[in-house]
Amino acid sequence: MAANVTDRPEIFIDSMTIRSSVFIPAQFDVTIADAGYITINSLILITMQTGFALVNSGSISVRNSVNMMMKNTVDTAIGGFAFWLLGFGLAYGRKYGNAFFGWGDFFVDVSVTDPLLGGVMTAFMYEISFSSSSTTIASGGMAERFNFRAYCLYAFFNSLLYALAAGWVWRETGFLAVLGAVDIAGAGPVHMLGGVCSFAAATFLGPRIGRFDNGHHHPPMGNTVIAFLGLFILWWAWLAFNTASSYGLSRGRWGFTIRAAVMTMLGSMGGGVLACAFSIFDNKGKAYPFQIMNGVLASLVSVTGGCYLYDSWSAVLTGAIGSLLCLLSMKLMDKFKIDDPLYACTVHGVGGAWGLISIGLFAVDPISQPTTGGRSGLFLGGGFDLLKSQMAEAGTILVWGLLTTWALLWIINQFVRVKLTPEEEALGADYVEHEVDHARNALEEMKPLWSREVELSDGLHYRLSSSVASTRDLSSGMYKGNINAAFTDGNGVPFGASAKNDQTQVNCGVN
Repeated sequence: MAANVTDRPEIFIDSMTIRSSVFIPAQFDVTIADAGYITINSLILITMQTGFALVNSGSISVRNSVNMMMKNTVDTAIGGFAFWLLGFGLAYGRKYGNAFFGWGDFFVDVSVTDPLLGGVMTAFMYEISFSSSSTTIASGGMAERFNFRAYCLYAFFNSLLYALAAGWVWRETGFLAVLGAVDIAGAGPVHMLGGVCSFAAATFLGPRIGRFDNGHHHPPMGNTVIAFLGLFILWWAWLAFNTASSYGLSRGRWGFTIRAAVMTMLGSMGGGVLACAFSIFDNKGKAYPFQIMNGVLASLVSVTGGCYLYDSWSAVLTGAIGSLLCLLSMKLMDKFKIDDPLYACTVHGVGGAWGLISIGLFAVDPISQPTTGGRSGLFLGGGFDLLKSQMAEAGTILVWGLLTTWALLWIINQFVRVKLTPEEEALGADYVEHEVDHARNALEEMKPLWSREVELSDGLHYRLSSSVASTRDLSSGMYKGNINAAFTDGNGVPFGASAKNDQTQVNCGVN
C-alpha cells in the first residue's frame, strides 16, 4: 500500500507547504483547488481547436475544406509535440532563465519527487492549448495555397516562436514582464502574434488565383452554417480561455475569475452589436455573415488581454472598437490586395494589438492582485506608464512575428516548396494533397438512385434518358467534363422526367 503523503512530507506537492521557503515561478504557484480548476478549463480550451477548424474550413472553398481540417490536426499533433519537446522549456524552464528565454524542463518529464510536480503539469496542460491556437490563427493567411508537407514543418517551428514570445510576457525574468507589460490571457503572444504571422504568410505567398479579378468582394463562404457553428464553439470556449487565466481561485482570485467571464461576454456583445450595424449599413440593408462572424471574434480577441481589468462600460466599448477596427481593416486589406482568406490578420492581429493598447487606456488597478503593479489606465487617471508598457509589447510582437515568419517560410521553401502550383491550387488541396475528390464522391453517392425510377409526390417520376449530359464538379464548379467519367461502365446517366400519363417530357439533366 502506498505511503501516506503525511509520512513523507518532502514530496507533498501542494505549493502552500513550500511557498514560504522556496521561490515558486508564478505559473507554477497553484494550490490543489487551483490546479483542478485550471485543468478542467484546459480541457474546455482544447475544444477551441474544434471551433477554429470549423470556422476555417467553413469560410473557404469546399475543395480546400478537408485540407484546412488536416492543418488544424497538425497544429495540435506536431505543434503540440514541439511544445512538449522544446517549447515549454524555452518559455518557462526552471534551470536557467534570462530576459529572452528559459532553460530546463524539456520533455516536461518532472520527477514524482519534485515539489512542483503538480504546478508544472498544470501549467503545461494549460499552455499547450495556447500554443496550438497561435499556430492555427497563423494558418488563416496561408489557406488554399500552402503545401501540406511544408505546413507540417511550419507548425513545428512556429510553436517554438510562440514559446519564446510567451516567456517574454509571462516569465518573471522575461523582458516584457520586466517592462511592466500586462497580458492576462494572451492578446499578444497568442492572438496578435498569430495575426501578424498570418499577414506575413499572406504577403509571402501572394494572392490566390483570381482573388481580385472581380474587384474586392469576398468569395462566397464554402459552408456558412459550419463556420457559424465553429463561431459558437469558440464563443463558449473563450470563457474558459479568459477566466482560467486568473490562474486559479485561491488568494482572492475567484472574484476576478468571474469578473473575467462577465467582461468577456459584455465585450463580445458590444462587438456583435457593432458588427451587425456596420454590415447592414455597409451593404445597404443586408447583413453579410462573414463580417458579423469576424466582428464578434475580433471583439473577443480585444477583451482577452485585460479581461478582468475592465469595468462593464469599458468592456463593451473595447469589444465594439475592436470589432470596428477589424471590419475597417478587412476593407484596407482588400484595397491593397493582400489575400488573407480568413482575415486572421485583422481579427487576431488588429484585435490583439487593440486589446493590448486598451489595457493602457481602460485598465482598473485590481488592488488585491499584482496584475498591473498598482497602475491604472490612462483614462482612469493612471498616466502613460501602463500604456507605454503595452505599446512596447505590441511593437515587439509585430517585429518578431513579421521577421521570423518571413525567415521561417523562406528557409522551409529551400527544402520543401511552400506554395501550391497554379494547377494544384485550381484543382484544390483536398484532391491533390489528400485524394479527396468531392465531385466523384457526390456522383458515386447518387449512382444507386440513377439505376431506378424515383417517383415524386407531384406525380413526376425520374428515369434514365437516352441522351448524355455534361456536368461540372459539384463541389467547386471549376472542372467540366462528361458525367460518364465518373463511372467505370462508360454508360450515359442523365435523367429525363415525365408525368405518369407521358403527356409531358421534362428535362432534368445535370447541368
